[in-house]
Amino acid sequence: MDKTKILIVDDNPENIFALSELIKADDLDLITANKPEQALSLLLDHDFALALLDVQMPDMSGFELAQFIRGIQKTRHLPIIFVTAQQQDQNIIFKGYESGAVDLMFKPLDPYIVRSKVQTFISLDRQNKLLKAKMEEVEFLRKRAEQANLSKSQFLANMSHEIRTPLASVLGFSDVLVQEDLGEAEKQDSLAAIRRNGELLLRLIDDILDLSKIEANQLHFMKASFNFDDLLKDIATTLGLKASDKGITLEVDAKNPPGLCYNSDLERIKQILLNVTGNAIKFTAQGSVKIHCYIQPDRNHHDRVVFEIRDTGIGISEEESKKLFQPFSQADISTRKRYGGTGLGLVISRELAKSMGGDLKLISSAPNVGSFFEVSMLLEKSQVINQTIEQKVEALSKDVDLKGAKILVVDDVSDNRLLIDRYMRNTHSEILQAANGLEAIAIMEGHNPDLILMDIQMPIMDGYETVRRIRAAGYTKPIIALTAHAMKEEGQKCMDAGCDGVLTKPARRKELLGKIQDVLVT
Repeated sequence: MDKTKILIVDDNPENIFALSELIKADDLDLITANKPEQALSLLLDHDFALALLDVQMPDMSGFELAQFIRGIQKTRHLPIIFVTAQQQDQNIIFKGYESGAVDLMFKPLDPYIVRSKVQTFISLDRQNKLLKAKMEEVEFLRKRAEQANLSKSQFLANMSHEIRTPLASVLGFSDVLVQEDLGEAEKQDSLAAIRRNGELLLRLIDDILDLSKIEANQLHFMKASFNFDDLLKDIATTLGLKASDKGITLEVDAKNPPGLCYNSDLERIKQILLNVTGNAIKFTAQGSVKIHCYIQPDRNHHDRVVFEIRDTGIGISEEESKKLFQPFSQADISTRKRYGGTGLGLVISRELAKSMGGDLKLISSAPNVGSFFEVSMLLEKSQVINQTIEQKVEALSKDVDLKGAKILVVDDVSDNRLLIDRYMRNTHSEILQAANGLEAIAIMEGHNPDLILMDIQMPIMDGYETVRRIRAAGYTKPIIALTAHAMKEEGQKCMDAGCDGVLTKPARRKELLGKIQDVLVT
């Protein structure tokens, strides 16, 4: 915390010393002047919480100095206390207040009274600064909300709750782990809670980012071939655990030929199904959630794939269903309070489905009976069969052996460098570290790393410029960008600068090691 500044003005150095000794403290910065002209100059250069002025000074009295202070825009509200050896009478007191003082102290000074009065004005100053900071923060949030066209006034309060809830668990369990008397099981439970809530925060951030992409008409899809049976197994496994925890059943019924493959964005399809089915599970206290999938052949090697999601949950009234697909909305305030959530999931899922040639519709619903949603999308058939889920899990579970590869990690945040260093344990690799682009270039002169992991937003020299200079110097080995910027344009900018791949933070260990293996092998 910055020290609080107090101005002491007196033409007698001994008086300045005595008063300074009386009120000095570790959190105070006492600045002195023995001439009124010097004091006025200091007032323009510093922000003071309080001014202690002597009354009797040559050339200009304390009363006159106070009037000058009141005439300056910056200092017109600065609290002034006169310190004087003059005899205490009504004329002096009246003149002091008339000059703009908030108080007067007569010598000999009572140390207790002096410290008490000074401390009062210090506390007022700090409270004013806190209030000003809060007002600036509120104003910033208000403008940001307006710019993002967030029309609902309750969004900020709701979003604050949704962020603070998992954040409280992350910070809280981090504190718990510091305790030395935890058993191994308690430590593992705490770590699991941190991961679970960290992933919840990441999904929230991804939802907000997706919404901004939707509003800017910048949704992008990464197509790749995938096995349709694997998709259904993944959804059933992931959401089956969630349903089981609530004591309800999840049924997945699909009629599709074995070995069926499609070429589409698998992660976006999962996002839609996890959102819609996850909602059904969240709002169902007893009974079941059922997913029925069927396929309608379409034109030009495409199929229309339809998922029907039925639940026996709380249902939605006709009036409430009208705002179901509005951003930041849920059926009503009581629903939000009871079940949580931002109200973004269905909005994003519907836009994703539409972008894939389909739609998300509420077919029917009734309070305390349940709801029936339909998700459809147009998917291109593919003849390529990727690895099954079991094969992928087996491959990812194996230790990665990088056989002594030398890897340079460039990131201005030391915690990020430490995390990657921990990720790379047991890979038999050598890790070099640089905190900015210039350090990276200097390290390159004495080493020839097999791979560079490059942060993008850094002080001194950013990642784009660093990559360009390294490439210009003749470095031809792989460079992977690690960036917190999740927009596609940022990824393309990294590739244009000379990167061989891009990972968005936070990159999980398996994801990072998989990418490293890909670029080193190729």
